[in-house]
Amino acid sequence: MLLSEDDVALFARAGGDRNALHCSPGHARRTPFGRTVAHGVLAALATLDELAPDGAGVTAVEADFGNPVFPGVSYRPEAVEGAPGRSGYRLRDGDRTCLTLRITPGTPPDLDPLPVPLARSALPHTIEDLPAGTEVSGTYGPEELDALSRRFPAAARLLGRTPLACLLWSSYLAGMRLPGENCLLGRVALRFPATAVRGRARLSYTARVVHSDPRFGLVSIVGEVTADGAVVAEAEIEAMVRTPAPPATAAGLAAHLSPSTLLRGTAAVVVGGSRGLGAALSLALVSQGCEVHAGHRGTLPEHLVAEAEGLPGRLHSAPGDAADPRWSEDLRSRVERRHGRLDFLVCSASPPLRTLGLAATDLERMDTFLTGALRLVSAPMAGLLPLLEPGGGSCLVISSAALDAPPRDWPHYVAAKSAVEGLVGWAARHRPGVGFLLARPGMLRTEQTNSPGAREAAGPVEPVAAHLVRQLLAPAPADGVPRLIGAQSAAPAPAGRA
Repeated sequence: MLLSEDDVALFARAGGDRNALHCSPGHARRTPFGRTVAHGVLAALATLDELAPDGAGVTAVEADFGNPVFPGVSYRPEAVEGAPGRSGYRLRDGDRTCLTLRITPGTPPDLDPLPVPLARSALPHTIEDLPAGTEVSGTYGPEELDALSRRFPAAARLLGRTPLACLLWSSYLAGMRLPGENCLLGRVALRFPATAVRGRARLSYTARVVHSDPRFGLVSIVGEVTADGAVVAEAEIEAMVRTPAPPATAAGLAAHLSPSTLLRGTAAVVVGGSRGLGAALSLALVSQGCEVHAGHRGTLPEHLVAEAEGLPGRLHSAPGDAADPRWSEDLRSRVERRHGRLDFLVCSASPPLRTLGLAATDLERMDTFLTGALRLVSAPMAGLLPLLEPGGGSCLVISSAALDAPPRDWPHYVAAKSAVEGLVGWAARHRPGVGFLLARPGMLRTEQTNSPGAREAAGPVEPVAAHLVRQLLAPAPADGVPRLIGAQSAAPAPAGRA
C-alpha cells in the first residue's frame, strides 16, 4: 500500500481534517516526525481498499493507530483473524504494526450527507484546556465524498456512504476540534445503530471529553452523529495531545552557566543551532561573549533571537541545508571576512528520528537516514575545519548515549552515530591543529523525543549545553584523540566575569 501527497490533500479536502501535521510541511518539520504524516483514517481506508471483501455495509468499525504512516512509503496490509462475526485487518511497516482494523458487517443507515462549510483552522487546545466534561458540537458534511469514493472504491463499497462520512467526521473532530491542532489519534471506534432516516440529510454532532490524563497528555472522548434527531453513529475516540518541547532559555542556562565575556572575540558555527540542544548550545556560547552563526532550515525562531538579545555575544542567522557542501563554503567565506578565523565548530544536527527495524523493507529508509546523518557532520567539517586550524580551534560533535544502550527501534540512529564517531576519530588523527570533542548526552526533552514515555525520562537541554560549553572553555588537546564526554547533565555553575 502506497499513499501519495495527493491522497493526503484529497482526504483533507474531502473530510475537512486540515491539521497542519498532515497539510503543512513547515509545521510538520518541527515535530518529532520531521515531515507530513498521512491521516490515520486515510491509512485505514487505503488498507480496506487493498483487502476489502465483496459485499457492502458495516455496523461497526474499530481502528487502533500504533505508528505513523507517511506518504511515499510502502506498507504491507494483511488480513488477520477477527472475533466471530467480525473481519480484521492490519497495516505493517516491516515488523511494526501501524494500524489494526476490525469491521462488523451489516446494514448501516442509508443516508446521503449534505456538505456543509467546515472549520479551516484547528483549535490549539493543550491538555490543560481539556478537562473531563469539555464539549464541542456542530454540523458536519464532507465536501468531496464522491471523489474520495472514486479513489478508494472497494473501501467505499464495503463501508457504505454513512459509515464513510462518519469515519471522515471522526478524523475532522479529532484533528480540528477536539483535541484539535496538537492531536495524535490513537483509537476510533464507531457503531452505526439502525435508523428510519433515509436520503439526503444534514449531520449534526456532539462530543465531550470523558477522561483526561495531563501527565501523559491522553484524552478519551465520546460522541454521536445525528440526522434529523436520530443517532446514526456513536463514537469513542482516544488521542494524545502533543505538548511542544520547551525551548531553551537564557534564564534556564544562567542557572548552570553564568553569563560572562570569557569568549569575547571568538566565533562559532553551530550546525543545527536553532532547535533542541543545538539552540541551547547557541545561547550558551552567546552567553559567554561568542559570536555564533546558528545553522538552521527555514526561519530562525523568533524566541531564540529574543533570548539572545542582551547577552554578551551575538547570534547570527546561517540559513540553508548543512548537508549541502555549498552551505559551509558560503559560510566559510562570511566567517573568514568577518572574523578571520573560526574558534568553534559544533555539529548538533540530525535527521528526524523515526522508528525503524532491520527488515528488508527498512533498508532503503535506513540508508537514507545514515547518509543524511553523516552528511550533516561530514559536509560542515569538510568546509569549516580549515578555518579552525590557524587558531587551534575546537570541534564539538554531538553523538548519543544510545551507543551505550542501543534502543530496539533505533538501529539506524545507532549506526549513524557510530559512523559519525568514526569520522571524528579519523579527523582528530589527520587534523592535528584542531581539538575534537565527542559528546554522548542522554535523552533530552526536544521535539525529536517528544512522546509521552520519552518525556518522563528526558531531561532539559540547558544543563547539558552549559556543561558542554564549559568543556569548550578549556580547549581540547590536539593530540589526535577526541575527548569523549559522557551522558553528563549539569555541573555546578561557575562564577562568570562581566
